Amino acid sequence: MTTQTIISAAAFTLAFGSNIVWLFITYGNFEKRKLSAERDFNHLRNNQQNISQGIAHGFDEIEAKLNTMARDLLEIKIWIMRAKKQIEE
Repeated sequence: MTTQTIISAAAFTLAFGSNIVWLFITYGNFEKRKLSAERDFNHLRNNQQNISQGIAHGFDEIEAKLNTMARDLLEIKIWIMRAKKQIEE
């Protein structure tokens, strides 16, 4: 083998090796971006679920308070009707 052939083979090997390394690095970066996007999406989905649960819990509290107010109004209505009936008698 001549020196020129050895140098050519070494240059080809280095060029091919650097392309392989570039391929691995590019693939690794692609996987990192994919996992990062998936993680961000999961965070957004979980935050949306938490917000929905909070809103549902808030509406449950409002509904309970409205039921209490309706019951109190019914009691007041009954008292007024009794008082009116007593006045009429």
